[in-house]
Amino acid sequence: MAASHMTPPLFLVLLYTSLLQHAAAQMFTSYEVGSQVPLMVDQVVPEDNPSEGYPYFELGFCQPQNIVRSRQSLGEYLGGSRKIYSGYRIKYATDSVHEQLCTVNLGVREVAGFVNAIRHRWYSITHLDNIPMKCAVGETDSKGEVFLYVHHKFNFSYNREHVIDTKVEPDRRTKVRLEEGVGVEVTFTYEVKWTETLVPYEDRPSFNPGDIMQEEIDIQWFSIINSLVLVDILTFFLIFLTLRLLKRDIQKYDDGDDSGWKLLHADVFRAPSSPLLFTSILGCGMQLLLVFLSMLTLSVVGVFYPHTRGTMYAAIVVIYSLTSVVAGYVSGLYYKKFGHTQWVHSVLLTCTLFILPVFTVWAFLNSVAWAHGSTSALPFGVIIGLLALYALVAFPLTLAGGIAGRHAKPGMDVPCRTKVARRVIPEGPWWGHAVCHILIGGFLPFSAIYVELYYVFMSLWGHQLFTPYAILFLVFTILLMVTAAINISLTYLQISLENHEWWWRSLISGGATAFYTYAYSIYYYLYESHMYGDLQLCFFFGYTFIVCFGLFLMLSSVGFLASLLFMKKIYSSIKVE
Repeated sequence: MAASHMTPPLFLVLLYTSLLQHAAAQMFTSYEVGSQVPLMVDQVVPEDNPSEGYPYFELGFCQPQNIVRSRQSLGEYLGGSRKIYSGYRIKYATDSVHEQLCTVNLGVREVAGFVNAIRHRWYSITHLDNIPMKCAVGETDSKGEVFLYVHHKFNFSYNREHVIDTKVEPDRRTKVRLEEGVGVEVTFTYEVKWTETLVPYEDRPSFNPGDIMQEEIDIQWFSIINSLVLVDILTFFLIFLTLRLLKRDIQKYDDGDDSGWKLLHADVFRAPSSPLLFTSILGCGMQLLLVFLSMLTLSVVGVFYPHTRGTMYAAIVVIYSLTSVVAGYVSGLYYKKFGHTQWVHSVLLTCTLFILPVFTVWAFLNSVAWAHGSTSALPFGVIIGLLALYALVAFPLTLAGGIAGRHAKPGMDVPCRTKVARRVIPEGPWWGHAVCHILIGGFLPFSAIYVELYYVFMSLWGHQLFTPYAILFLVFTILLMVTAAINISLTYLQISLENHEWWWRSLISGGATAFYTYAYSIYYYLYESHMYGDLQLCFFFGYTFIVCFGLFLMLSSVGFLASLLFMKKIYSSIKVE
């Protein structure tokens, strides 16, 4: 019901966002032959810890006399980018054979910094016309000796007045040997080569997922399809078995038999305990589901470009703020249907249930990044802007949604009346225990996505980018279907054992996939990745916790709503006194 009221405005917002993104892409930056083309230096990043960026001049590279920072968007700040105008003198469509950037006397400290960076395979990121370029800082040979790259070759292509593509590579013939504890004088030089091309600006490689600086993931199609087919077969078999048993029960009850789950008709729709927390989880889960579907939809239609990860982060922040009205409405609606009127408490808990843990984890990680001098730490102005966005947009919209939800008609609109006296739940077998159901409820949906999780983790915590968003959309759809199916089956199993307290169990069982996902993240960090260091450790498990917490809330709401519709359907199919 909530989705039907909120859908038209939301799609207008998404459409407007999409148009803005495409309009930004079409803003031509034109140059005249011989005009100055600014080259921005950004950051230096360890190869194995891509989220652990550091300021470009953390190492002893050539610094311009006056540090001038480029204006950046929210997405660039969230992505860790910190662009600074460099001292490179690059003229449009004009080759340079050999240009000297500067001569630097590297002291012992600077040499030690370079040696550490080269041994850990750091690379630098620069930008020309908003196209990122990646280049290794240096190399080590088989003897363990360290060499610094001091000459770089820039290869640019252009079409008339527009830059089309940019590449940079080091000249390994002019590398300089570094030795710890010994200072050295280094001269940094570069050369520029321009090549004309017929590729139009709209099709330049930075807009094309197949030609980005991040390596394309080699999707193992067979493994993914095999996994999906097996899970689908198992899910359909489970649904078939549940429907067959259900049909047998209904026929038995029509013949006058009063046993099994029919005896629970006066208790199954009794409001759950802790309704305030229950409804807040439901509201936040529906909001996050809408955010995730919106992001997947925008990705599928090509709104986000492959190298603009920060833009996706900014879109998540904006869409989350705009969809806060959904969380307020759903939580307020069900809180009122459960017969409660303290809607203010519902709104306040809904506002903080997801954001407060996220803010706590983020504040800790931001402090750790700041202590390490990483560009992952957000500037103070950006923090103030995000807090203002929440206070002026997200919170008022949640409040508005809660007010709209509290005007709903009280009562659950269920086919059976609830009696005052609560029915005693008989002792059941071990496989009917809540822990067993929760473990089963999370395992089958997790088995539907575990193959794709590997690629998703590679994309989030590596250099390789998962660009087949259509496959991701398909897998997510299957995840929702499997979560709904397994929760319906488990709920049916529970009421067949004459246990009417299914509300919280269906909610937690639906979100149990998040527990398996977090456990998988531990395995990935230890055995699949090459990440190291306390900063990356905190970042990995901190932000993975946030993602898994959101996944729990989202799938919890899906599992509960599927079970609720199932319960209404089966109890409306039988005659009760």
